[in-house]
Amino acid sequence: MKGIVIKTGLVFGLVMVLLSTNIAPGLLGRSSDSIQQKSVDALFIPTPEKTSVFSLNVFGTTGLKKQDVALSADDATLIFDKLKELKSEMTQHPYSEKTQSLKIAFVDLLDEKGLIPQGVSKEAYLSLLNPRWVERLQKTGNTASFPQPFANRGTCVLCSLGGEGSGILLPLFLLPRPRIAMLWLGTGLTTAANLLTSKGYIAEGAQTGFAFGFMGIGISYALPGYTLYGFIGYALLTSTTAEYVEHYPPNRAPTISDVLPADGEQNIPLSLSELQFRIQDADGDLMSYTVTTEPDIGSASGNLKPFGVYTVPVSGLVDLTKYTWHIQVTDGKDTTEETMTFTTEAIAPIISNPLPADGERDVPMDIPQLQFTLKDYQGDTMEYTIQTSPNIGSDHKVGVHDGTYTVPVSGLTYGATYLWYVNVTDGTHWTRKIFSFETGYPSQFNPFEFGWQYQKQITIDHTQVAETLTNFPVVVSTTDVDLTKAQDDGGDILFMNGAGVTKRQYHEIETFNQTSGGLTAWVNITTLSSTQDTIMYMYYGNPSCINQEYPERTWNTYFKAVWHLKENPIGSILDSTSNNNNGIAYGSMGSSSLITGKVGSCLKFDGNDDYVSIPDSSSLKPLDVTLVAWYQPQQQDPPEGTIVAKHCYDYWDNAAGQTYGFYLDPNHAIRGVFEKNAYEQVDAMGTYPITTDTWYYLTLTFEESTGTGNFYVNGVLEGTKNCDSSVLWYNDPWDFVMGGCRWGTGGSQSVNTFFACALDEIRVLNTPLSSGWIATEYNNQNNPLAFLGFGPEVPGP
Repeated sequence: MKGIVIKTGLVFGLVMVLLSTNIAPGLLGRSSDSIQQKSVDALFIPTPEKTSVFSLNVFGTTGLKKQDVALSADDATLIFDKLKELKSEMTQHPYSEKTQSLKIAFVDLLDEKGLIPQGVSKEAYLSLLNPRWVERLQKTGNTASFPQPFANRGTCVLCSLGGEGSGILLPLFLLPRPRIAMLWLGTGLTTAANLLTSKGYIAEGAQTGFAFGFMGIGISYALPGYTLYGFIGYALLTSTTAEYVEHYPPNRAPTISDVLPADGEQNIPLSLSELQFRIQDADGDLMSYTVTTEPDIGSASGNLKPFGVYTVPVSGLVDLTKYTWHIQVTDGKDTTEETMTFTTEAIAPIISNPLPADGERDVPMDIPQLQFTLKDYQGDTMEYTIQTSPNIGSDHKVGVHDGTYTVPVSGLTYGATYLWYVNVTDGTHWTRKIFSFETGYPSQFNPFEFGWQYQKQITIDHTQVAETLTNFPVVVSTTDVDLTKAQDDGGDILFMNGAGVTKRQYHEIETFNQTSGGLTAWVNITTLSSTQDTIMYMYYGNPSCINQEYPERTWNTYFKAVWHLKENPIGSILDSTSNNNNGIAYGSMGSSSLITGKVGSCLKFDGNDDYVSIPDSSSLKPLDVTLVAWYQPQQQDPPEGTIVAKHCYDYWDNAAGQTYGFYLDPNHAIRGVFEKNAYEQVDAMGTYPITTDTWYYLTLTFEESTGTGNFYVNGVLEGTKNCDSSVLWYNDPWDFVMGGCRWGTGGSQSVNTFFACALDEIRVLNTPLSSGWIATEYNNQNNPLAFLGFGPEVPGP
């Protein structure tokens, strides 16, 4: 008896050492040379002419012994397949009728193959798969569970258990009978699940496992060079250390909530002494957290904490400062991160809400007053002084409180720039603000009466216009020596819709060279007729007027981004709309990358590492879309990928998704692509072959209500894709990329494919442009001199 106790203690101690330390992973690594790393399924190659020893072990009874039988590979495969089927059902539905039926079928198969000795009933073996304590457990409702602190280890109590693989299945003979302990070492798949909660784990790959209090059946099959094993049954406790362990139900990550100050909160008192947050874990796991701040006003950390509210002491706050604080919390398996900001209050008075707004243009000349708001967060009384330049009014008041104040003004003139200065103090601290605005001209006026000296008629050939269009931006491109009379930057150039007293037409100048008179400008034509020529007038030669450009009104609200690509890429790549979708150039792009384009200037990409990225914004994610670009390939064998696209993760979490874009296929043909329906990449047809050093005008449209995509090259429809009505796939905050792309599978966020090309005049709209609009754009931009003509210079009276 004493010997048995000693042996039991030795074995149990050995097992506990293996399971409670990190020896197991090392042991697996050292044994990998002797255990062939093969998938279990791959081992069952039909070899009916060969037989090997198939062994059956029983656990949990003293009356049944090991049985060895010579079986063919086909018979062994059949037994292992039945074991895997039973294992799956037992771990998911331990008490179901199907599970019981599979148990009977499994024992019947063992008997059929001669693995149950003569004189032993099948019921004796079936009882191993139906131990009494399992039935009692079902009635008690015990929901014991075991913590899962390690990512590569699974532990389960009061569970169903099954596994198969290649390696060693070892009944622990040192234990007293009945042999209710088992150790396995090999490469395989093990599944365990608590009988009442269904919580458990799946262990896959190289592994070491141990089961205590195990009742069930074990099998093994000896093949040349390795042995297959399998087991099925129930255990009081099992633990497996493996290459891959997945706990189920899957672990739920911790959550962070109830942050104070709230994210984005303003005017936080400088007396704030702590930050506060709540952490929770739906699985009841203990959590560890770290908190950092920027600028640094304090930090904190905690290890193995239960759910609850925690605080971070802070100090040294400065007024009118935006602080960022970052919380990271983990339960040992998953990590959650949150970043919040808050802004401290001002000590000095605050000046806000100027009217006219700062920088406002076209302000009526007859406004009666200026207006502003004062605020002092300490409640102090204030004193303010207002001055204007040129002088149109002033004011001074003392003893004022929070509120809105006005300053009477008069004597404003047309087309002038005004500055106004607001100085305010609470007796200790001063605040000064400078605002500006520009007065406009009458809604209809004669430029000759406001200082312009020269006029030229511009005639647009209606035969170049495919259909009558409204608010159409026409490119006016010319080199005219008469324009040397304009201001240095062309700021006095003005477009009107007729001669005499008429309305202005808003414009943007892309390039102007006063020395040569070279001009590229975009003019918004209110109505562009396809049945008769459209006439407008260009005025210049006004040395004293303010700049007449108005890009924000040149491009109406349909235009979500307009990139002329006219800037030196060392700085920002500017968007001409009010959406401010400005981009940044990467790679080796510099001043030499700015070259003569199809319209004005453009950017050249070297195909090695050059690209432009525009950050994600809501304006670049329309339901209906038009994408436009001029493209000139400059390499003989370009790579596959998108040359211009709004990027996204695709449905399979590859970073190579494109919500909409222009795609070069492996045959060097250009196509239009969409990502929609959360999984379906839709080609908008057209496989237009490209030639090096040739400009192509590409247009892509998508209409959400009909699911119709169209692809045009040089104003001509090349293909249509009709889909069910669906929305475009905007699943992640990805950027808009020009000249490069993310291509291939995987989640890498780096642009990895580059194109040697020139790009010009890229635009995004939130409407599908008509075929007539697209054809007219091509006619205008491809040959501006054929699209419109200039009359002679006419001096003013």
